[in-house]
Amino acid sequence: SIPPALHVKSGDEITFDCVDALNGQLTAESTVATLETINMGAFNPVNGPVFVDGAQPGDTLQVDILRIENPEWGWTGLFPGFGLLADEFPEPALKIWKLEPEGFAWFDEKKNIKVPLGPFAGEMGVEQKTGALSTAPPYHMGGNINTRHITVGSTLFLPV
Repeated sequence: SIPPALHVKSGDEITFDCVDALNGQLTAESTVATLETINMGAFNPVNGPVFVDGAQPGDTLQVDILRIENPEWGWTGLFPGFGLLADEFPEPALKIWKLEPEGFAWFDEKKNIKVPLGPFAGEMGVEQKTGALSTAPPYHMGGNINTRHITVGSTLFLPV
């Protein structure tokens, strides 16, 4: 069990400063060659845990998503042998996206091709007393839920 990084009361508002799924191993200047240097052991880092004072097994934790702030850039990568479409995309690929505060990312700025942003929290969950778990799959207590519906204005309910 990891000691809590923070203790809060029910109803407290907290902020997480999160890194990307590769734990900051890519930069806005990264190239497809950078993918060969990635330590996949650092994949899907999580923040916390946060201890909610008074929460007991059998309770339900309500998490309201109030705000998500995007960085200035993001990435999309294809890693050979990794992911659901690994058979379809055997070659590595990397796209660095310039993210705009107006809510879009540039696919090709010279051709004025932009893609709307839909930021969401990929990893959210509660600790289980079953020992170490992978952060790759989802579980009944959350985890890697990666759903576009967990965004600003939404509420997630998790079992304690």
